[in-house]
This record gives sequence, structure tokens and C-alpha cells, in this order.
Amino acid sequence: MGTNHKHDVNIHLKTSINQTGDTEVFEFQTVGELLVKRDVIFLRYTEVIAEQTPTNVLFKLESDKVRLNRSGDSLTKLAFAKGQRLQAYYQTPAGQMQLETDTTVLVVDVDVKQDKGVVTMGYDLYANDALVGQYDILLQFNGKSSKLN
Repeated sequence: MGTNHKHDVNIHLKTSINQTGDTEVFEFQTVGELLVKRDVIFLRYTEVIAEQTPTNVLFKLESDKVRLNRSGDSLTKLAFAKGQRLQAYYQTPAGQMQLETDTTVLVVDVDVKQDKGVVTMGYDLYANDALVGQYDILLQFNGKSSKLN
């Protein structure tokens, strides 16, 4: 698709985090925007959690890599490519932390004509070469006129 387009979509995000044997699961539903610019797919939305500053979230989706930027009280920039360990950044008012993602699962299945898609990611997050946690993300989105499964 060579043209640019933008559509509102329903978004469902499920994140499982395993840290030192404890697993937490977060689920979030909202409305966001699907943008396609020169064959690159962007998904953006604002994450609003009670008692916290809203966080702007941007996913950049390509068939073999994903970028995730989160900006609110802190700025996080993560990159994912299956089988690769990539540098990431976490900027807080106290300073910047050097992080790395080691992606074990990455499946991007997007149909821009139908304004829908599913992204499945699994990765290990490292800070200073120490494992911080193991993350599994399921991101689903579709046009506002239809319902998510």
C-alpha cells in the first residue's frame, strides 16, 4: 500500500511479566489510531491508569521488527527483532538507564486494508547485563466498527 491513511481502532493489550518467579498480568483496552505511512505501520494510543500521569504509546510495526516508545513521567524506547539482543533506553527525571531486549517471539500479522492486526512478542529485558524480567505481549487491534475477540 503506497498511500498514507489513518483510522481509529479498538486496542486490546495484554502484558505478562515474570520477575523472579512472580508473574503479573496487565490488560488494557482503549481506542487509538492506526497510521500507515509509506508501507510502515504505526499504532498509537494514550494509556490512562488511575492515579498515574497518562502515557503516550507508539508502536512501529514491521514484519521482522517492532519499536515501542512510551512517554509520560518517563521515556522508554524499546526495539524488538526475533533472535536479536538490542539496546533500549529508559529515561527518568533521575537519569537514563541502559536496557536491552532479547526477543524470543515476534509475530506481526497486520491487515491494513481491514484495519486489524495481532502482534505477539516475547522478550527478556536486561539492565546492566542482569535479567530484569521476561515479558509476553499480545496486542490486538481492529477498526472501530467491529468487535475484538
